[in-house]
This record gives sequence, C-alpha cells and structure tokens, in this order.
Amino acid sequence: MGVGGLAPLFVEPFDEESLCLCAGALKQAGKPFFVLGGGSNTILPDKIPFAILSTRRLKTPPAIVETDGKAVTLSLPAGLLWGRVCTFCKENNIDTFAPFSGLPGTVGGALVMNATCFGFSACDALLSVRYLDARDMGLHEYKKDAHDFSYKKSPFQNNDKIILSADFAVVRAPGEKSGEIRALYDSFLSQRVAKKHFSAPSAGSVFKNDVEKSIVAGKIIDECGLKGTRVGGAKIADWHGNFIINEGKASAKDVHDLVNLIKSEVKAKKNIALECEILFAGTEMCIGCVSNRGGH
Repeated sequence: MGVGGLAPLFVEPFDEESLCLCAGALKQAGKPFFVLGGGSNTILPDKIPFAILSTRRLKTPPAIVETDGKAVTLSLPAGLLWGRVCTFCKENNIDTFAPFSGLPGTVGGALVMNATCFGFSACDALLSVRYLDARDMGLHEYKKDAHDFSYKKSPFQNNDKIILSADFAVVRAPGEKSGEIRALYDSFLSQRVAKKHFSAPSAGSVFKNDVEKSIVAGKIIDECGLKGTRVGGAKIADWHGNFIINEGKASAKDVHDLVNLIKSEVKAKKNIALECEILFAGTEMCIGCVSNRGGH
C-alpha cells in the first residue's frame, strides 16, 4: 500500500531457529511485536510503537515431501511468496493453486487470513501447519480441522501462534497436461490484470463479501456513488469500488478515514455494516500486548 511509518525495530530472521531466538528475546525484554508476512493486506500505522518480526526470509524452496500416485504432499515455508509457489506448481504440473496466481503476500499470511480467490481458500488443500507458540515458545503441529476455518477466518488469528511452514495435499497431473496447467495459471493471472489489481498501490479488497446475504462489497459501494472519493492521498479506485489506492502521498490515517467514510455511507444508504478485510495493525494485535492477550 505504501503507507505507514518506521518501526523502532524491524527483525527479519533468515531461518526458523533465528526467528524463535528473536521472538524469545523480544518476549523476555517485554517488547510487544507484530508478526508481518508479505504485508499485502496490512496497513501499518503512521507512527509504529511496536517492533516488527517479519517472516519474509523464511522461504526455503517448495518441497514435494510425499507422493502416492498422483496425490502429492507439498511442504511450503511461511515466508514464501505465492508467485514462487505458483511457478513451482506449473513446473511440476500441480493445478491446485491456480486461483492464487498473481496473489501477493506469503504462504503464512494467506493461511492466517484464510485468503480466498475465485472460490478457492488457503485452507482448502491444507493438511497441517507447523508453528511457534509465543506463549510457551514451543514448536507445535496443527492438524487441519475444517470447523476451525470459515470465510476469511482461521485458528491463527488473534493469538500468539506464528506460522513457520505448512503441508498441503495437491494433485500432480501427467506430463502431457503441462500445457493445460500453465494455461490455467495464466488465465487466472490475466483476470487479475484485466480487473486492474496491479494498476496502483493498494491492499486488495478492502471489505469482505457476504455470500449468504448476497452482499458484494464493491457493487454496494458503487451503488452508493462512492467511486473516486478521496481522503487525502487515498482514493476509492475509479474501476473498482472495493479497492482503495494510494495516489502517491497517502498516509495510513487517510486510508483509515476513507474506510470509515465508506462504512458510514453504506450504513446510512443501504443499512449494511461492511466488515473490513484489510488489517489495520495496532498494538492490541501484537504478541506480548497485555490488553489483548490475557497478560502473557
């Protein structure tokens, strides 16, 4: 998004051992810290009062760890960008993650938010997650339980679990299907380009849709006549009501204020309470914050 201030401390460990060491040192020092993946749907404040622990260096290559005929178990590190995952899948005739072609951000971030694109969610192919629990500084394995996930919800939100890696069940097509697999990934990427997802700095879809209530956030915002509305350097995109773009000089406050304006207008005109999809990172979301995490 291109907004937000400088953190007093930014740590980007190169491996899991270093990440655990840094998390432990921050906790012992009583310094709250926010865990950041790719940051593609995260808005950091203009003045950041907490440390940031980034997982972006946790990006060892994808690995096929188990095969059974066409069935494959794919192991992915938390910090790996989805562009690299999709490239690997195309090279290995795996079509599972085609809907994530062009998705910004990391594997860990997508799991935390349970990212959903073109009807496919990050949890759909998930088998297990390896994570650090900052409460006891222990390494744990989570086995997927479908009841723990829902639309844009996961068991890794609002707690002290830091995702390190994850295993997914995928299907490997025969070699003669390679052209079809590549075409499938390219088609999803083309749809993103056509929808101008990459035309300006943004954090993707601002508000969640509500399928059960047939609420499509972009359509609702458009019907309220809000396209093109500006607050400071932040603007609702002319081409998509559910995108806020940075025209060059936006602040985090500009984005936050524009989000509140949209919510207020939609509530007044449609009696619909929109729920944010982008994450406004605050101290209450940090590991080690007493107010949010029960004192640990």
